Amino acid sequence: MMKIKKAYYYLFYKFYKFGEWSPSVFPSDLTATLAIIFLELSTWASFKIYYKFFHRGYYVDFFSFQELIPLICIILINYFAFVHDQTWKKYFKKFEGLSKEQNSKGTFRVALIIFILLINFSFSLYVIGRINGFY
Repeated sequence: MMKIKKAYYYLFYKFYKFGEWSPSVFPSDLTATLAIIFLELSTWASFKIYYKFFHRGYYVDFFSFQELIPLICIILINYFAFVHDQTWKKYFKKFEGLSKEQNSKGTFRVALIIFILLINFSFSLYVIGRINGFY
């Protein structure tokens, strides 16, 4: 469990550093939190789309009350993990002290995970398009 938590904070750290590097009117911790929320919501939406694919009669309505509960849970978990609770700063200092080699490996892993999640989401959009007859 600690490895997952550490990886989660490392992902936040990388998004935070990217937020500092890029010009933005929002604080870096908020942009990092929003980026993680986007990845989680796109992964959740992908699973819903795949569920529809395997259960042809099921209708996916992303704007129903049933779908609102996971959305609120994802937002609240990320809010309490990163914005409300400042424990990410402890991890941030720890990650700042990593060697350049360890940081490069971590950056590669984060980029690979993000790439896989975005490819997964793109493919699920293709699948939903096939189901609905758009392609």
